[in-house]
Amino acid sequence: MGKRWAIASDPKLLARIAEQEERNGAKRGLSAGPSVPASGYEGGSQVQAVQPRQPSAATQRAKRVALNNQDSRRDTLSYDPESNTLILVLAGAQLLSQNVLLRMHDAKATQLKTTWRKRIEALMMLNLETYDLWKQNQARSFPFIVEEVYATAESSCLDVESVAAACKPIIDALVRTKFIPDDRSEYIAQPIAYTYRQPNAGLVLVFRPAPKPWGFIHDSTMELARQIPQLPS
Repeated sequence: MGKRWAIASDPKLLARIAEQEERNGAKRGLSAGPSVPASGYEGGSQVQAVQPRQPSAATQRAKRVALNNQDSRRDTLSYDPESNTLILVLAGAQLLSQNVLLRMHDAKATQLKTTWRKRIEALMMLNLETYDLWKQNQARSFPFIVEEVYATAESSCLDVESVAAACKPIIDALVRTKFIPDDRSEYIAQPIAYTYRQPNAGLVLVFRPAPKPWGFIHDSTMELARQIPQLPS
């Protein structure tokens, strides 16, 4: 008891022990990194370990599609004055399903929309003569049917509703670049979407004069719509 007390009260020995403990603690800190107490509290406040947030599968998919859609080297624009039809071929283009878009924040979907706008702008600038001819003659054929045919090399096809929805940013880009005045029903009667698989992927959009203001919808269907009963007040 007396000997242990003498050692414990030796100031030089205590200083060496403290210095050694300090060195050992520094080594442990370098090798293990900052530690959080097991209780989750430090200095009276709760501490949470911050883990880097991994991008979601939807975000990763959108980035891949946006990157792919930057390649517009094989895009073509043509105009048939006889039928007053505009044809856009976007070679290699990929579409993103509506389900994926719904799982993404709007800010993250902006990259995809911006890519489409720049791609349509490039198509316009490289085909100004065709663009001008279309602009001069389009008004005599409003509204238009928009045929949207998506060829994909992926293992599964989108459903046709997803194709039409995925083409909306492209239609918006065409409005921004004045290919069409607006996407209201007086200018676009209806989109008609179709998709299938083939090795050479891409998207074909054709603006074709609609036979009637309601496109290819049967007249009897329009009559049924007009006869929808009013709800009681």
